[in-house]
Amino acid sequence: MDASSRRRLLAAGALLPLDLLAAGERLGVGGWLGAGGRLGSGDGGMSPPSDLLGHLDGRVAQITADYERSPISATAAQLRRHLPVVRSLLLRDSIPPLTRLRLHHVTGRLGALWATTRHDLGDVAGAAAAFDESYAHAAQAGDATLMCWIRLWQSSLARKAGRLADAAELAAAGAALVGSGTPAAARAAAIEARAHGALGDRWAVHQAIGRAWHIAGALSEEQHGEPGFSIDTLHVLTLSELSAAAYVELGMPGAASVYTDAAIHHLDAAGATGLRSMVRIAAATAAAKRRDLDQAVELVDQALTISGDRPSTVIAGRSRRFVSEARGYVGWHADLDDLDDRVRAWKAPRLAP
Repeated sequence: MDASSRRRLLAAGALLPLDLLAAGERLGVGGWLGAGGRLGSGDGGMSPPSDLLGHLDGRVAQITADYERSPISATAAQLRRHLPVVRSLLLRDSIPPLTRLRLHHVTGRLGALWATTRHDLGDVAGAAAAFDESYAHAAQAGDATLMCWIRLWQSSLARKAGRLADAAELAAAGAALVGSGTPAAARAAAIEARAHGALGDRWAVHQAIGRAWHIAGALSEEQHGEPGFSIDTLHVLTLSELSAAAYVELGMPGAASVYTDAAIHHLDAAGATGLRSMVRIAAATAAAKRRDLDQAVELVDQALTISGDRPSTVIAGRSRRFVSEARGYVGWHADLDDLDDRVRAWKAPRLAP
């Protein structure tokens, strides 16, 4: 995505909620390790060698960068290998304080990634427990960005469980942990918008989305990072999908389409698998509302195909929701029945314990 396209998307993303607020929505846009990967006994005063710590930092960065493009079960398998290592290191008796902080940082990051795989493969209870554990490590490490990121995930879990007030409060709590001009703050505003969307609070959604794009407009290129899954950065294409999801949640798919229409082509070029699918499902909801069922079904078919080698409960759940909402717009239809059959047959792999 070139700089000119990024600037145009930032301008459009920031202006839409302001226009909706101003117009009252009249716009109509709807040695260390022994057997089994555990520490051997003795040597309680030894500190992990720097090359091991550097390797663990590198693995965290690589798994995070690859998350969107790798099969979720394969990512889980990597995390299952690495987590026992860092947990065992933390059991050592006399680790220097700075080293312990670094280990808490790594453990928190790996644990948050593990929690995400749990969620994406359908283990909601396991995800919730893993996020709690990861938050404790992040707090020990003083990793405010990760603490915020986990609070936002907890907000999403609360929203999906129907605890909508809790969802809004958790998103606000996440925002309070980080600086107001950071990628995490922009993400928090977008997640808060989705919680307000579920509550049906239109003005709060517009204001939160406007705040998210205002922050994003002031971020550096490094802070934008790459499209897709991330913890420390927030790309404008990722924010586009988050904004679209908030407006779909609110029941304004026309407004969502402002973000999806601008993002689909660029996301395809970036190759962010999950985002490519999610933005299509949001666009499909807008198409169904304007009674363009052929395009809507085609978009969801594309979403399922794109994520065919990386299935997740997120894509399956959003596809099921699309079918339900589309029937509300156009009634029962053979094309929707066929799509429903495909969604039901499209199952995410189970996560091994």
